[in-house]
Amino acid sequence: MIATWGRKLRDSGLSLAILLLLPLGVYLAPWLNGDVAQDGTALLNLPPWEVHLSAEGEVPSRLSGWQLRTSWPAYQFISSNRHNLSELQWNPATALGLPFLANPENRVFSPFTCFFYLFSFEFALLLSLVSKAVAAGWVAFYVARRYGFTAWYALIVALIFQWSGAVFIWGMEPLSDSLVWLPLLVLATDRLILGQFRAWPGVALVAALMIISGGLYLLVVSLVVMVLYMFFRRLRDHKRAHIVAALPGFLLAIAAALGLAAVQIAPYVELLRQGNTIDQTYPWSFDGNLLLGIFGPSYYQNLTGLNNPLVHVVFIGVVPLLFVGLWGALRRLIDRPIRHRVESLLFASLLVVAVPVLTRELLPTLHGFRLLSPVHYLVGLSFPLGLMVAGVVECWLHLNADQCKRALLRMGLILPVFWGALLVFFILFSRNGSGEVTIHWPTFWVFTGSVAFLAILFGGTLLYPKARILIVGTIGLILVTTAWGTLGWLPHAARADIFPQTEVIRSLQQADARVGGTAQMREWPLTGNEIPTLYGPSTVTLNRTERFLRQLAKDPLLQRRAAISMVLLRKEDIRGIYAPVRADLNIVDVFDSGLILFRDQGAYPRIRIAHEVESNALEATRLVRDALPVVPDLLLPPLPGPVDDSIKITDVPRNDALDVEVEMGHPGVLIVAEAWYPGWRAWVDGTPVPILPVDGALRGVELSTGKHEVSFRYQSGTFRWGAVTTLVFALLFLIGAYFSARQRPARQF
Repeated sequence: MIATWGRKLRDSGLSLAILLLLPLGVYLAPWLNGDVAQDGTALLNLPPWEVHLSAEGEVPSRLSGWQLRTSWPAYQFISSNRHNLSELQWNPATALGLPFLANPENRVFSPFTCFFYLFSFEFALLLSLVSKAVAAGWVAFYVARRYGFTAWYALIVALIFQWSGAVFIWGMEPLSDSLVWLPLLVLATDRLILGQFRAWPGVALVAALMIISGGLYLLVVSLVVMVLYMFFRRLRDHKRAHIVAALPGFLLAIAAALGLAAVQIAPYVELLRQGNTIDQTYPWSFDGNLLLGIFGPSYYQNLTGLNNPLVHVVFIGVVPLLFVGLWGALRRLIDRPIRHRVESLLFASLLVVAVPVLTRELLPTLHGFRLLSPVHYLVGLSFPLGLMVAGVVECWLHLNADQCKRALLRMGLILPVFWGALLVFFILFSRNGSGEVTIHWPTFWVFTGSVAFLAILFGGTLLYPKARILIVGTIGLILVTTAWGTLGWLPHAARADIFPQTEVIRSLQQADARVGGTAQMREWPLTGNEIPTLYGPSTVTLNRTERFLRQLAKDPLLQRRAAISMVLLRKEDIRGIYAPVRADLNIVDVFDSGLILFRDQGAYPRIRIAHEVESNALEATRLVRDALPVVPDLLLPPLPGPVDDSIKITDVPRNDALDVEVEMGHPGVLIVAEAWYPGWRAWVDGTPVPILPVDGALRGVELSTGKHEVSFRYQSGTFRWGAVTTLVFALLFLIGAYFSARQRPARQF
């Protein structure tokens, strides 16, 4: 018994070591060469940085670029403010300011973000990528072990999940942070289905973890999959599946998860009430060519020349696809619990995928569904496919003589048809950008070579039934085909090329002012270089700010009200909406990339005083360049003549705080050119005062004549109440989990 226990411990240890060393080697090797194993061309080809690659010309990005424009600046912001965590509450550098903690896409509470609180951005990026991949492998390995697979079979499951496109290729996306925990959600739900009500704390804990990891919308889709999974399990195994008993525990777990994650949900709900989500440019295009991404992203892009972000998500490798045919041939011989679990989970996941495929024109227009992108529906297939591969390998090694005969007969009937259909599909949908059938021969040989290898492997182990040969052969084929599909395709970016210093960037940093100008800056993550901008990429924009920005299309110099003294324009902008106001701008610098930096001498300062205002709220929707600032429902006494005012900043400004000393010669409004948001509080001479929306988007406080000390603080009430709610639910959760754990389990796996 001791020898058996020691052997199991050795096998598990070796498996876990493999799941650690593989991603460590993939990410550490480029790091030692000064690179990061992520695509940087989506950033470097943008105008502020394109001169960095001027010698090479424009290099097409192989990723969507969204991860660089949103995720990397967010990580950079965390790392830059790691010594003063209170400044993480508010980000003043993007779009007049945004509540940073409120947006779950920033992953402030994700376990894989903790490194950015401790280390520099580049080193933390390495640790985050490695830990995420390792966690994905270990979690899948643990769940497979709980399902009864021995260590080496569980390793097969873990490798397929660890190296799926959504985990590996999208390692910087918020989706990958939460997807890591999906196998645990399946395991906990499975226990509920088997009548173990005491499993509800597991579902709650995993769901809360997915929310704070930035996967709120992925969790919504995953919960739908779990409900469908319960339904299919009931149909397949009505004696063991207890849906009526499982639903109360499932609903209790969801309620507990919402309470545990209230610290993230409450501020986010407030943010959604004040703003709108922005389309992340994930196209709703599920064409046949896209399915070729299953073989490898490099195949799809080399064939079509297109850059569809969904192709990275659908990648699961050639091996799981080929094993579907083997599953069909052997399914009747596979253990019933494994068969029911895998097929129910696959049916549920495929049904969820089918909904957006069939309703892709309608679904994004429905209220609420526009918050979901196609990637949320596509990421749930890799784990059940991993279970399927492990189930087939385990079954094949335990067949007796009679079962072998039946299996060979079915394999002779099913495999030629299924694998032949895959080959026909491969050829028919291998169309280039012109629609012509073009076979990518390297992929063709990988596919046919994998078929031949599996035939030899299964045939050889039929004559010489050694578990080690089949397991090692399967693992080797998984690694080889995965490496071919991803590692040779995913380029490296030099660490020095992450938000590099170029002539444009240096000029903007030296200006030390908020930058406005071309609306193209919505795509330029200048905040990664710590440059405040009027625009900026973000998954959420405030309604007030968006209304203000829309008016700039009519009169670009309205940006003066937002203290925009530096204007960065393309030649297209100068010939376009900025043509009528070109005479009001002075050229500061002209860059080789075609950008021109102007200074607007008429821009207002960041902090100013207005003694006359327009009190009609409707005026905020039709601002005029040189008109009075609009402060709804505020009446000020008439201005008798010129008055002397003074403004002095009394403390070092912070992201979440501002202290000024003001001397007013006449009653008026102190205006701060940053976004109005409910979380901001103001005190005048120690007395709380309301913050007024100025011009529909900015902040202001009313002041009387005389000397005043004015303080602004960002103190989010929803964050505070969310934190209290999380603490209360955490206490209730521990109590409920304790009493639930004392119950005797109804049924084991």
